[in-house]
Amino acid sequence: MATQDKSLKSEKFDLRMTAKERQLIDAAAKLKSTSPTGFIRQQAVAAAEAVLHDQQRFVLTAEQWAIVNESFEGPAKILPNLRTIMEEPDEWDEG
Repeated sequence: MATQDKSLKSEKFDLRMTAKERQLIDAAAKLKSTSPTGFIRQQAVAAAEAVLHDQQRFVLTAEQWAIVNESFEGPAKILPNLRTIMEEPDEWDEG
């Protein structure tokens, strides 16, 4: 998680928002005993970490893993359209 040490903060990030959004953020920041900027930073970092985590890791049940594993262990499926494309020479192959 991102550090709270002010000495390490060196980047600035500007954004515009509506008055209603600002009021909402101010109220939430007050409830969390932080500044609006601190609140926005904390929430943005947490949201970004969640998005990246979702793209890097996924969890399967035992049943789901069995289905995936079965497809890996079975014979390869020949896809006719893919075979056609793979048999055509690429631009860089033509000389």
